[in-house]
Amino acid sequence: MPEAVAQPQAGSPASPPLSRREFLYYLWGTSLALYLAGSAGALLFFALPRFEEGEFGGVITLPVEAVPPPDSPPAEFAAGRFWLVNLGPASAADPRQPVGLAEEPGVKALYKVCVHLGCLYRWEATGERFECPCHGSKYLRDGAKIDGPATRNLDVFVIEAVDAEGNVLAQTEPTEGNRQGSSLPIPPGTVALRVNTGAKIQGAASSA
Repeated sequence: MPEAVAQPQAGSPASPPLSRREFLYYLWGTSLALYLAGSAGALLFFALPRFEEGEFGGVITLPVEAVPPPDSPPAEFAAGRFWLVNLGPASAADPRQPVGLAEEPGVKALYKVCVHLGCLYRWEATGERFECPCHGSKYLRDGAKIDGPATRNLDVFVIEAVDAEGNVLAQTEPTEGNRQGSSLPIPPGTVALRVNTGAKIQGAASSA
């Protein structure tokens, strides 16, 4: 007995095949959806904090005992990419200090990168200044540019002075609009300094 051939039911016409234009519309819509999903994922990835405590890009906590004595050579913290300086009376009275830049006593965390073309500068004890080996820019202990092709002072990271309970007693503040981070006097009761290497204040334009 021959097999019965299925016949389309009355009132249910077969769906016509997709046209080339409809196929391209579907393909375009799918591609756009995938692109938007990927963009949203990338945005979320970059928005989330990715730095741990104690590494560059995050917060580095130092005991107050790690602060060098006033007007002594700066302390280098390679993991945080900064120099910690403690400015005293001799720094403020330095005759090389540019006109109009009077630093108060206190601590600063100077970003280790030269503001000229990004080389790593170093402390030269003989001249009591920072010097960039690439193009000769020179800076005082407080980050003030005094020589070379650099056009501004060194950048600084924001420091918070905290007590034993973690309360913030004082912090670095901009002094010229949003530029030139101030030195931070260490308040009584400070047990640690939190250096935020993700919060950088740009050095002001140099008059030297």
